[in-house]
Amino acid sequence: MKKNMLSAAFSLSLILAPAVLTTAFAAPTAVQVTASDSSGDLSYPALYTESSWMSLAVPLADLGGSVPGDLSLDAGTLPAGTTITLDGVTQTGDTALLHVTVSRADTGVSIDQIATINVMSGGQTVATLSIPVIGAASSD
Repeated sequence: MKKNMLSAAFSLSLILAPAVLTTAFAAPTAVQVTASDSSGDLSYPALYTESSWMSLAVPLADLGGSVPGDLSLDAGTLPAGTTITLDGVTQTGDTALLHVTVSRADTGVSIDQIATINVMSGGQTVATLSIPVIGAASSD
């Protein structure tokens, strides 16, 4: 009887182990956020290039409940020359507004891409955000 129970327990652990390991080591899911104006009053579905008046509206819960003092952004999934720079952070209720400047080195090339932005604090990623970045090509 003991041998059958041990065998059943071992078999069950082999079945459940992959699911537990997959859950424990899964990459964090990117939080879909919206853009807003600098006051947080107006909402936009995307960040627009060549703008320095936009903010990323991030729920405080996604930042661990408060705004860390040493936040930085890493938007490494954008094409070369397209940057999102953190200019400052303000808190409005339960939302952090990450004030950003979005720019491109070459405005002659359009962009319409989902950005995956890592919000960093103390060298660690505290949140991963996802938002479209849009900019039309302009000619001289």
